[in-house]
Amino acid sequence: MANKLEEAQKDVEELRTLVASASRKRVQDMLANELRRMEIEVTQLQEAAVNAASLQQQQRPKTSAPTNYTVSIRNYSWDQSDKFTKLYLMLKNVQGLAKEAVTSSFTEKGVEVKVEGLDGKNHHLRINNLAASINPEASYHKVKTDMVVVLLAKAETGDKWSGVTAEDVKANLARQPKTNPSDPNGGIMDLMKQMYDDGDDKMKQMLNKTWYESQQKTLRGEPGEPGMPGMPGMGGMPGMPGMGGMPGMPGMPDMGL
Repeated sequence: MANKLEEAQKDVEELRTLVASASRKRVQDMLANELRRMEIEVTQLQEAAVNAASLQQQQRPKTSAPTNYTVSIRNYSWDQSDKFTKLYLMLKNVQGLAKEAVTSSFTEKGVEVKVEGLDGKNHHLRINNLAASINPEASYHKVKTDMVVVLLAKAETGDKWSGVTAEDVKANLARQPKTNPSDPNGGIMDLMKQMYDDGDDKMKQMLNKTWYESQQKTLRGEPGEPGMPGMPGMGGMPGMPGMGGMPGMPGMPDMGL
């Protein structure tokens, strides 16, 4: 069809030239009639070409829009009041999404938050083992600048959570110093050991100095510092074997801003 249209357009151009150059009236009329007929034919061919292109476009397979991939939200910060445990999900530009793009759902021991289509990704948070029971009907979320705040309504007002999940609570219990009723100094020693594990270089130097001075007093037969029976198990000086590091502060798990 494209070749036919092109040839017809060339014929029209030549006829226009002939009409302009003809000197006899009868010849001019004959050429003018033929020119109008050819111009109509060119118009019809052009319309047919447009319709054919449109039909071809409609029949062409449509490519589906790229699908957003989903990422799990594993890092968040949290705090609590008497009525709520609050989770803070840091998501840059989340406030620019449509309201329906951010949803939340709750069960007695679970929470799920979905943020759809943020920078080409879907962000999901799912927790099925909260540290304590919540009231699903009173729980909700808020969208703020670069943040989603999830408010978990405590089933028992005033209940103090030591973690967000049941696993967090177990881990925090395991970190607490263990006391031995038969050893009155055991609790103090465990506390000092934990302070050493947690402390910075200045704290370690101070504890080492205290331990050293206590040992010197013992060697001289002088009374030692209360609750300082040698402080075994603290690293940094001879006779003070190494101690493992503290994994984190109890009550503040998963602090991922």
